[in-house]
Amino acid sequence: MTDEELVQFPEDYMHFDKEQLLSDYDHLNDDIKKSFEMGELGDIPQTKQPIDHIFFLGMGGSSISGQFIKMYMEHLGIPIPITIVRDYDIPATMTTESLVFAISYSGNTEETVNAYRQANRITKRIIAIEDGGKLEEITKLNRNFFLKIPKGFQPRTAAISYLFFPILKILERYEIMPPQRDDINQLIENLSKHDFKKSAIAISEKLMHTVPIIYAAEKYFPIAYRFKTQINEHAKTHAFANAYSEFNHNEIVGYTNLNAEYHIITFKFDDNHRRIQKRMDLCKDITNKAGVPTTEIKISGSHFLTKLYSAIIIGDLTAFYLALRNKINPSPVVFIDQLKEKMGPFI
Repeated sequence: MTDEELVQFPEDYMHFDKEQLLSDYDHLNDDIKKSFEMGELGDIPQTKQPIDHIFFLGMGGSSISGQFIKMYMEHLGIPIPITIVRDYDIPATMTTESLVFAISYSGNTEETVNAYRQANRITKRIIAIEDGGKLEEITKLNRNFFLKIPKGFQPRTAAISYLFFPILKILERYEIMPPQRDDINQLIENLSKHDFKKSAIAISEKLMHTVPIIYAAEKYFPIAYRFKTQINEHAKTHAFANAYSEFNHNEIVGYTNLNAEYHIITFKFDDNHRRIQKRMDLCKDITNKAGVPTTEIKISGSHFLTKLYSAIIIGDLTAFYLALRNKINPSPVVFIDQLKEKMGPFI
């Protein structure tokens, strides 16, 4: 960062990043390359019949990777249905021909462990991605496939490397997805040309002392949701997310009677439907007149993964710098830890 950027922060602001969370983003390109190669490891479970459905079992940061995979597969026009399961129980639509990814960075997420046990009774095409814990114990006991990923990350930062790219490789091995190596090399090259910190620092300043509300088109909603959860976990404050056009049919009326200091963030992707683009412009006019400012994050280009990761990184880093502005260590999630402790052991 330049001196010009640093002047926006207290002199000792990096002191609050006690676990050096920022370094997870500084070596992201290396992690992307390494994590994709991990998808080559092991003999993935096979059966003779084609895969009829893909399920992702996971919570929090371990769940968002499944949402990004779903978004990417829809972009590629892959017609296999995908369901994200963020619960203790699996849907009735799972069959013997379903492919299941159980994702838990800690390996101890009780909702995921329980759903994994249920899924294991239905299909043998089940893949666990974890860092040990109860999930690893169960996979070894059942002699099921699991991929053990490196320690030392927050689940929310591992989500965009070690909980995402191995899955791309595995889906490639199942011949569900076309070869990904060239696209990933292109992504790494493109990301290396950009420093997203300056944009993130500027946006974080605008979000000080506000409740951020983040919008994106429905097909890009996981981006908005990711940004919201990063603000929750990094900056330890409330943020909310919704999608176009759904919020135009209910939430927009809430700007009639404001009860907090809000700031809107809108992700404007260049391939949004033209009517969505028009709605974004009209809504900006309405909410500005209601006294709520809008910051637009414009994402464009022909390479989908680059657009996806540019938006993710801007959001993540904005949340990181917002935490520093609030003089908060972005890494700990004390209330989550307290809740887990009070819930007691899950058998």
